[in-house]
Amino acid sequence: MAYASRQWSYLLGTLGAVLQVVAGWWDVYSHLIFGSTDPWWNPAHLTLYAGIAIVIFAVWRGLRVKAVQPGYATSPIHFANTSGLKLAGLGSVMQIIAGVWNEVVHHIFLSEPKIAPAHALLTLGMLTINLGLIVGLSIEYGMIKQKILSVSSWRRYVIVLCMILVFSSIWLAAAGAFIYVARSFWTDPLGWTMAMLLATVGPLVFAPAKRVLPQFGTGIAIGLTFNLVAFFFLVAYAETPAYVPWGIVPVVLLDTLVVGLKRVLGLTRAVTIASTVPGLLFPLTYFPFTSYLFSWSFTAQLPLLMVFFGAVLGVMLGNRVYASISSLVLGNIS
Repeated sequence: MAYASRQWSYLLGTLGAVLQVVAGWWDVYSHLIFGSTDPWWNPAHLTLYAGIAIVIFAVWRGLRVKAVQPGYATSPIHFANTSGLKLAGLGSVMQIIAGVWNEVVHHIFLSEPKIAPAHALLTLGMLTINLGLIVGLSIEYGMIKQKILSVSSWRRYVIVLCMILVFSSIWLAAAGAFIYVARSFWTDPLGWTMAMLLATVGPLVFAPAKRVLPQFGTGIAIGLTFNLVAFFFLVAYAETPAYVPWGIVPVVLLDTLVVGLKRVLGLTRAVTIASTVPGLLFPLTYFPFTSYLFSWSFTAQLPLLMVFFGAVLGVMLGNRVYASISSLVLGNIS
C-alpha cells in the first residue's frame, strides 16, 4: 500500500531530523576544540550533512509513491499522507539555501556576525522539518488510534518513539538557539527576552505533545532526551563539571499533574495547566544554563513576570498547534 510506504518515509525522516539537531549542539561545543577554524570536515558538520541527506531521501521516497497502487483502491481510505513530507521538503530547501549562503559568506568575508543569518535559516529549516514530521506522524498515529489502520504492536511503539524524538528535537533546536543567543549577547534586555522565549518553548512543546501522547511517561521521556543531550555535550564532551540534572523535576511534575488533574478537569484542561510547569520552573528546567546566563531570574521581578508571560503564551501557542495538527488529521482521514 502507498500508505504504508509513506509511513516508513516518516520514520526514516525522524532519524535524519534527530541527527541534524544533535549535530547542531555538537557543532556549538566543537568550536571549543577547533576554535575559529571550523573546518568543513568537522564531524559535527558531517553528521549534519548526513541528517539533511537522510531527510531529503525520505521526502523523495514518500512523495514519489503513487497515491493509488494495486490493492490500494479497495481501501476505505483514499488519501495521500503527504502534508508533513511537503513541509519537511520545504525545510530541506531552506537548509540547502542556508548552506550555500554560508559558503558564499565565508568566501567573501573574513568574519561573520555572532548570529549569522545563514545559521538562523538553517535552524528554521530544522524546525520546519520537525514540524512536518510531527504532522505526518500524528496522522499515522491518529489513524491507528481510530482503528482505521491496523499495524503490529511493535510498529505502533516505533511511531510513538519517533513522535517523542521529534518533540524532543523541536525543544532541543529551539532552546539551543535561544541559549546560544543568550551566551553571545550578555545584556540584560536581551537576556530577559531570551528567558521569556525559553520559558515559552517548553510549554509550546509539551501542550501538543501531551494531548497527542497523554500516556504517563511521554513527557518524562521528552525531558530525559533533552537533559541527556545537554548533559553529554556539557560534561562528557566539553568536560565541564558534572551537575545534578534538575531539569528532570519539572517534566516529572508535569506528567504527574496530567494524571491527577485529568480525572477532575478532563485531559485538555489538565494538559493546559500542567504544561505551564516547564516555563514557570524556568530556573530548574534549563539548569545549569540558568545558573550563569540568567542569575537575575531568581530574584528580579520584571524577568519573573516575563517568564510567567512566556509560560502562558507557550501553552496558548501549543494548544493552537495541536488544533492545527488535529484539523490536518481529521481532514486527511475524512
